[in-house]
Amino acid sequence: MVVPLGHKRALRAGVGTALAVLSVLAVAMPSAASAATAAATGPAPLSATPLGVNVAPWDYAYAGSTGSEAAIQSLLKAASISQLRYGGGTSADSYDWQTSTTIQGCLPYDTTASFTASCASSEPLDFTQFSKQARALGASSFVTVNYGSGTPAEAAALVSQAAKNSAQSVALWEVGNEGYGCWEVNNELADDPERFQNFVPGIHDDTGQNPTCPTVAEGIAAGMQTMATSYAVNAKQFMIAMKAADPKAAIGVPWAFGSNVQGASVGGGTEWNNTVLATDGKYVSFVDAHYYPFGFSGSTGGSNPTDQQVLRSLFLVPTLYGQIRAKLNAYDPTASVVLGETGLSNHPTMTTCTPVGALFAAGDVLSWLAAGARSVDWWDLDSYGNTGSQCVNPDEGMFTASATPAAQTPYYGYLLASLLAQPHALLRTLSTSDPSDVLAYQADLPGDTRAVALINTNTSAAKTVTFQRQLSGTLRTWRYSAGNQNAANSKIVTGTASALSFARGITLPAESITILKTR
Repeated sequence: MVVPLGHKRALRAGVGTALAVLSVLAVAMPSAASAATAAATGPAPLSATPLGVNVAPWDYAYAGSTGSEAAIQSLLKAASISQLRYGGGTSADSYDWQTSTTIQGCLPYDTTASFTASCASSEPLDFTQFSKQARALGASSFVTVNYGSGTPAEAAALVSQAAKNSAQSVALWEVGNEGYGCWEVNNELADDPERFQNFVPGIHDDTGQNPTCPTVAEGIAAGMQTMATSYAVNAKQFMIAMKAADPKAAIGVPWAFGSNVQGASVGGGTEWNNTVLATDGKYVSFVDAHYYPFGFSGSTGGSNPTDQQVLRSLFLVPTLYGQIRAKLNAYDPTASVVLGETGLSNHPTMTTCTPVGALFAAGDVLSWLAAGARSVDWWDLDSYGNTGSQCVNPDEGMFTASATPAAQTPYYGYLLASLLAQPHALLRTLSTSDPSDVLAYQADLPGDTRAVALINTNTSAAKTVTFQRQLSGTLRTWRYSAGNQNAANSKIVTGTASALSFARGITLPAESITILKTR
């Protein structure tokens, strides 16, 4: 079993008038299977909070004590970030909201340590301060409660407090972070109904496996059935308590991807999804999918995927969404899909410093939202790979963790995507004359405005794309391409153009995104 996302613990410790008309057809991506086609046959009405980012209790840069949060807030507003997910990934299952302390320092062997123990430590961004930051941004909150080392009563107390205090309101709740993974604290495994003893989270033998994990001790299918049964039974108690505290609480559970998502692959994912949804579907408002198509570190190329391979992975998103939707239709038809975490890789890479990081982030957001996802939350705000003002080291975050945070390339991807991914817009994929190279999207925005995004995934050749009908009028334009970047900046070129100039097609530079919007 691939073990993604364990890096999060290590990183934490290091710490105007509409003049133009565009008429095109919506289609599924060329590599999408029939399950995805149904999801892409019409425009997807976006939620009020389509764009989000992860914020962790351990994030001192956003905690309000250094002044750096003011710069971050300004940048997040510019990119229309409307949802903040709080929990810190894996660390959510070792964090106590009441004391804002973590038992990370007690792990891996003391998973039942008190949050006041000497091995516990305080975190800078508590729930009250997080909520204040979210409200100042105008964003909603998505909170992961501590399933691994917490209790239903503690979760219910947080839900109750949030329900009674508008300044701390929460739109989405999730029970635990990634309960399918043996990198998570999971004290419930030792209790009823499974009584699986001697599990230790986050350890590895010479083969890279956790020898105490049920999927190792019992085999993948049987072991995941153990983990899924334990979670389904015990998470239900959390949900019942949380619903009693606030009957309107929207509660979600983790979704497990299969082997077709390398960086988030879960052995026995089918057993997990079937068991959890069959047992808890009555209480589940959404599933939380964590999407990392790759699992490499460092730079692209060589033994790692190339920029082109990174961008081509986006063509699979409609299929992946279709698979999730099909399962929900069988078990829980009213549930929605959120991407609580997403990134290019489940390890820090240099793509946060290069244009492909921006292009992937933009394509990732637009692909999942066009397929039908409720929201997409980047992992994460800042991961402390770069503590200076320059992006020079492998990282995952939108920003450097310097005194004055600097934007890294995934931020520019969200900034570009926000031109289409506006609350309540209608977003769809588009047909072009080059479906094998070009990802294309159209958003119908408030005020009879339209925006189109075209991503050329070919990294060596420009592509000229034609549409079914001509554009008319004057358009505003944005372009971001690998060819006009350097190590010190991330440059978006803006301008205007007559739609008549695109009558014979529009030329897209290699490895680029072009956005056209009616004025």
